[in-house]
Amino acid sequence: MNGKVAIVTGAASGIGRGIAEVLLREGCRVSVLDWNEEEGSSAVTEMTDDREQVQFIRTDVSKEADIVRAVELTVAKWGTVDILVNNVGTHYYRAVEQVTTDEWDRVMTTDLRGHFLMMQKVLPIMTEQAKGAIVNIASVHALQTVPHFSVYAAVKGGVVAMSRSIALEYASKGIRVNTVLPGYTRNKNVDRILNELDENERSERKRRMAWNIPLGRLADPVEIGEAVAFLASDRASFITGTTLAVDGGESSHLSWGHWK
Repeated sequence: MNGKVAIVTGAASGIGRGIAEVLLREGCRVSVLDWNEEEGSSAVTEMTDDREQVQFIRTDVSKEADIVRAVELTVAKWGTVDILVNNVGTHYYRAVEQVTTDEWDRVMTTDLRGHFLMMQKVLPIMTEQAKGAIVNIASVHALQTVPHFSVYAAVKGGVVAMSRSIALEYASKGIRVNTVLPGYTRNKNVDRILNELDENERSERKRRMAWNIPLGRLADPVEIGEAVAFLASDRASFITGTTLAVDGGESSHLSWGHWK
């Protein structure tokens, strides 16, 4: 992957940052996109001090003008876009009756429309060079979900279906589109919760967080990044239109106990 140019959205922290770190390690040049300028700038500084390999672009994917600008700045710096990873996402934990129209619209605009517009803006570039790889990050909630996640489950299912259709549309143009479904993954909120607990409480909370995961623990963001890097690389050259769960086996079994 040496020298390939990648865009990763929502890459200031969590899964997005894990993906960006792996792509950088594999030799990619990476545009780190995020709405949080402070976290994004800090992230790229911590990843590497080589500004020829990484740049931060403040981007709100709910705004089409921000998306256009991000793609333009990436092309201006490195000449093309070889890889797009749509990771950015948001959600609300709400009972159906409590979901507001504004909350519904925000999730759909960020998690679905944002993915679509990012693809729409990079696909002409990839088409011109007759190659490219797109990896969309959805969630295991696209397959199996829990109460109070109706909006999130709907949007992640939409990402999977949209990715399949675009994969079919652009296969003949040398462009591959795949989807990764992360399971429960460590992020700054999880770390904040754990850091507030003493050692015994922390151990018990980790056990409760991972109670339904066969591998017995949460994923590290870098582990999601490894799967994404594979799908974006030439080693996955015959893989398109597929959906890969990276969830420690969580979506592979039925849970007969009460949901916790």
